[in-house]
Amino acid sequence: MASLADDAAVRQTAPGHYQAHLSEDWSVWGPNGGYLAAIALRAAGEEAGAMLPVSLSCQFLAPPRYGEVDVEVTRVHGTRRAAALHVTLRQRGRILLAAYVWTIAAGLIGPERRWMPPPDLPKPDELPTLVELMRRDGLPVLPIWERCYEVRLAGWPAGGWQPQRDGVPTIRGWLRLHEELPADADPWLAAARLVFAVDVVQFPAVVQAFERTTFMAPSMDLYVGFQGGDDGTGWLLVEGEAAAATGGVLGARARVWSDSGLLLATGGQQMLYRMASPV
Repeated sequence: MASLADDAAVRQTAPGHYQAHLSEDWSVWGPNGGYLAAIALRAAGEEAGAMLPVSLSCQFLAPPRYGEVDVEVTRVHGTRRAAALHVTLRQRGRILLAAYVWTIAAGLIGPERRWMPPPDLPKPDELPTLVELMRRDGLPVLPIWERCYEVRLAGWPAGGWQPQRDGVPTIRGWLRLHEELPADADPWLAAARLVFAVDVVQFPAVVQAFERTTFMAPSMDLYVGFQGGDDGTGWLLVEGEAAAATGGVLGARARVWSDSGLLLATGGQQMLYRMASPV
C-alpha cells in the first residue's frame, strides 16, 4: 500500500531548498492535488521548526509529471507569535504549485470553541467501503482508492447510485489512509493527512449533482484551515458540499472531524471544468 508519510516526504538539498518524489500511487488525472499540497506543507514544516500549521492556501499552476520535484520555501513574514512561508514546487523549469502557509507558536492562549458539530453517521465498521459500492453498481474503481486510502460512505442508495436532485449535493463518510501515519508523526505530517482529506472529498460532492460523470475537474486552488488537535491517527469523518457550477468552474467546500467528533480542518477549492476525453 502507498504511504503518505514516505511519498510526501521531502529531503533538504540546501537552506530553504528540498526535493520530493511524486509517486504514481497518488494518481487521479495525474498526481492528486491534495498530495501535491501535502508535499508543500511538509516542506513548510521543515522550515517552521517548532511552530504549528494554521492554514495553507495554494494555486495549482501546471500539470506535474511523476518523478523528482524541487521545493523552495521562503519566509515572507514572521514574529515570535506567527510567521508566513511561501512554498513553490518546480519541475523542469515550470512552477507547478505556489502556496502560502501560516504558522503559529505553540502554547498561545486564546478562547477555545468549536462551533461546527459533526454529522451523525454510523460507525465505519457499520458501512460498506466505497470500492464495494462502486463494484456492486458496475462503476469504475480508481487505483488510488485501493492503494492509498479507504472511504466508507453514508447515504449511498441501496438500489444503486443516483444523482442528488434536491438540496445541496453532499457526500459524508469516513476516511483513513491504508498505510497509517507513524505513531510519532509530527503536527505537520498530521496536517498533511488533513490537506489530502479536504481536497479529495470535494470533487465527489460536486459529482453528486450529475447524472453521469463525463467531465474532469482539475483543482485550480485549495485552501485548508487547521483547527488543531489532530494526532494523525484513527478515522477521519469527512463532509464535502458542492457550492456552485458556473462559467466552467466548479466550487466546493469541505470539513473534517476526528473520530471523536473534534473539528480538525475546513477548506474549499475551485476546479476547472473539462470534458473527459473519449475512450
